[in-house]
Amino acid sequence: MGIVNRLLLLFLLVAGLRLPGWAQCTPTPNSGACFRAYDGVTGQELPFYLCVGRPVRLRDCSGKALDPAQIYYRQASTIVCSGFVDTVTTFTPTAPGVLVVTQNTQGPQGGSQGIIFSRNFEVKSTPLPTFTLTTCTPGFVQVTVTDTNYDQYFVQVGSSAPVPALRNTTVTYPTSGPATVSVTGRYNQTGICTGTATRSFTPPPAPQRPTLRSLVVQGSTAQFEFGGLQPEYQYSLQVADAGAAGGYRTVAPIASNLTSFSLSNAPLPGCYRLLLQDACQPSVASSSSFVVCSVALAGTSQNGRNLLSWTTSSSGGSYTLSRTDASGTVQLPVPAGATQYLDTAVTCGTVYRYRVSLIMGATTSTSDEVAVTTSSGAAPAAPRLAATFNLRNQVELTTTLARSPNGGQLTYLRNGQELRVTPARTLRDSLVSPSLADPLCYAVRFLDACGNRSPDSAPVCPVLLEARAANDEGTTIRLTWTALRGPDATATVSYRVLTLSPANAVLRSVPVASGLTYLDLQPPQDQQVVRYRIEATGGGLISASYSNVASVARQVKLFVPTAFTPNGDGLNDVLELKGRFLDNFRFTVIDRNGQQVFQATTRTQTWDGRIGNEKPVTGAYVWRFEATDQEGKRVVQHGSVTIIR
Repeated sequence: MGIVNRLLLLFLLVAGLRLPGWAQCTPTPNSGACFRAYDGVTGQELPFYLCVGRPVRLRDCSGKALDPAQIYYRQASTIVCSGFVDTVTTFTPTAPGVLVVTQNTQGPQGGSQGIIFSRNFEVKSTPLPTFTLTTCTPGFVQVTVTDTNYDQYFVQVGSSAPVPALRNTTVTYPTSGPATVSVTGRYNQTGICTGTATRSFTPPPAPQRPTLRSLVVQGSTAQFEFGGLQPEYQYSLQVADAGAAGGYRTVAPIASNLTSFSLSNAPLPGCYRLLLQDACQPSVASSSSFVVCSVALAGTSQNGRNLLSWTTSSSGGSYTLSRTDASGTVQLPVPAGATQYLDTAVTCGTVYRYRVSLIMGATTSTSDEVAVTTSSGAAPAAPRLAATFNLRNQVELTTTLARSPNGGQLTYLRNGQELRVTPARTLRDSLVSPSLADPLCYAVRFLDACGNRSPDSAPVCPVLLEARAANDEGTTIRLTWTALRGPDATATVSYRVLTLSPANAVLRSVPVASGLTYLDLQPPQDQQVVRYRIEATGGGLISASYSNVASVARQVKLFVPTAFTPNGDGLNDVLELKGRFLDNFRFTVIDRNGQQVFQATTRTQTWDGRIGNEKPVTGAYVWRFEATDQEGKRVVQHGSVTIIR
C-alpha cells in the first residue's frame, strides 16, 4: 500500500468515518461505546496495525459497568450489526488487509442489535524474507537480501548481533565454522510485525590449486581437460596477454562440474591457465594452474623424406611424435631436446598425418594434426648387388639400397638384358646353364615411388666352375673357373676349392693361392660322382660368393671271372664280384634251363656253385648285372661264367 493510501486510511481511522461500501449498518451515535486492541504476546496496545498469525486481545474501554457476557465481537471486512454470538475477546488475524472489528454491547442474548461500535485496522503480513547465501573461503559468508515485503532488514550470522542490511546489497560477513544466517524483516509503522528466515551453511574446503591436464589443438579450436574442480569456487580459462592486467586475459568461464572444455576460435599460439577464484572475494582468494602452452607443428617433404619441426613458448619437457597412415599409427623416436625430425621411412605419393605432444609432468600439450604428402626429389643412389650360386645351381641375387624407402621397383639385368622387374630385394635366377664359354654378369637399378631412377649398380659376376677328369679312370680331376667380379672391382679376391659329399657336406677345403685352376690328385676314391664348388671372398662383398656345383662322374667298373673251380682246394672256389663304385646293383646267374640259381646285391655275397643243397654242376652259366650310378644312370652288363671241376 502506497504512502498516500496509508495516510488516507489513518485519517479515516482517527476520524471514525465509514469507508464507502464497508458499513452494513449504522453505529449507535453518542453511546460512549469503546474498546481497545492489545498484542497477545507483549500486551502492547495496537492502535492501527495488526499482524497475520499474531494473537490480539480486545478490552472494553467505555468505563461502564457492563456485563462481559453481553459484550460481543465480530471481525469482518465491513461493519456488521447482527449475528453476534461470540463474547471471546482474543483472536488471531489470518490474512493481510483491512479488518473491521465490531463491538455489540447490551444487546439481548441471541445476537440481536444493541449498541454498535466498530474500529478499522490494517493487518500486516509476515512472510519469511527471501535472501541469497554464498559460502566463501573459510571464515566468510556472503548474504544478499532479495525480499521486497518489509521496510527494514537485519542480518544475524551465528550468535553474533543482528546488523541492519539494505535490500539487494551484497555484504560479506565474517564467520567461524559451520553456522546459520538469519534475516529478519520489519515494518516502519510497527515493530511487532516481523518475519525471520534462517538458513544453515557449511564453509567450503580450502581451495586447491586447479589442474590443467591437457591442451589439444584441432584447427582453430583448443580442447582442454581439467582435474576435478571444487564446486564451491569459480573458475575461468585465461590466456597470456601482456596488455591485460596481471598479464592474463579471461577467455571463458568454466563451470565447476566440467572435466573438459572446447574453445572455438582460440588465440593460437597461446599459453593458457585455469584460474580458481572465491565467489565472494575473487581478487583476494585466487589460485592458478600451471601454464600450458600450445605447440605449433609444421611439415614439409623433399627428396622422398618428410621434415617435421615444432615450436612452443614452453621450456623443458619431452616430446613424442606420432605418424598415422593407412596402416595405423606409430610413435617415432624423438631425441631429447630435439625440435625437428626427419622421417625417412616414407613412400612417395603417400599422405602421412603427424602430431607432436609436449609432456611436462602430468600435463600434455598436443599440436594440431599436420598432413604431409611425400614428394619426389633427387634420384636415389645406385644400389649394390651381390650374386652367388646355391647348391641347385641357381643364381641368387641380393640388392642393398643406400636408404631403405618403402615401395619402389627394382629392375634386374642379366648380361645387359632385362631379367625381372620386382619390388623384391632378393631374386633367384634358375634359367642358367653355367658354362665357361658363356659369361654371366648381373646388374640392378632402382625406381623409387616418386618416379626417380637410380644409376645401374656395379656389375657382379659369380664364379663359373668346370670340372673334367684328367685321365680315363678319373683318378685325377682338373678344375677351371672364371674370376669373381664383386661390387668393388678393385678389391682383392681369394678362392677356396670345396669338395662336397653327395649330401653337400664339405669334405675338403683347399685354398688356391693364385690362378683360376686346380688339379685334384686325390679325389674321393669311394665316390663315383665327385662334386666341387668354389668359395670366393672379397671383391667388396660382405659375405662369400659361391660358384655353381660342378661334378665329374666316373664309370662303374665290374670284373667277373670267366670260370671258377668250386672243388674245395682253396683256390678260385667261389664266384665273387670285383670292381669300383658298386653301390646300387643286382647280379643274377641263370642256368641253361633259364632258372635263376644265384643273386647278389652286395660285393660280400659270393657263389660256391651250389644250387640249393646240390653239389655244383659243371658247365656254362649266364650272368646279368644291373646298376644305377650316383648320377642316376642305369648300367647293364651281360656275360657267362663256367664251373670247372
